[in-house]
Amino acid sequence: MRKVSILALAAICVLGFASLSLAAEKAAPKNASHRMMGEVVTVDTTGHTFTIKETVKGGEAKEVSFNFDDKAKVTVAGKPGKLDDLKAGDSVTVRYTEKDGTKMAHELHVAKPAAAKASTQK
Repeated sequence: MRKVSILALAAICVLGFASLSLAAEKAAPKNASHRMMGEVVTVDTTGHTFTIKETVKGGEAKEVSFNFDDKAKVTVAGKPGKLDDLKAGDSVTVRYTEKDGTKMAHELHVAKPAAAKASTQK
């Protein structure tokens, strides 16, 4: 009788841990936010899209396109901006979510232009 009780208690513990791990997986957001850094290649303000070039391991460059959320936040050199302020060659950090293969940008941080950095160092 004692062995059966111990086995039943062990089975209950195993099932409890399994259900907790399944609940944790379901609670994790499916469209978690990601970050990517790169250089702007193209900007389409009418289509609300832009493409950046990310340098991946091995020195290869990979172009990635994003849709721009109308509610997205744009920061240019630490000040509020808009998608129109984005230009080819700008260094950006993009916070985005991905759903059904579409990358939706929610936050854009444009680095201070190189000319502005040089003038502040003088």
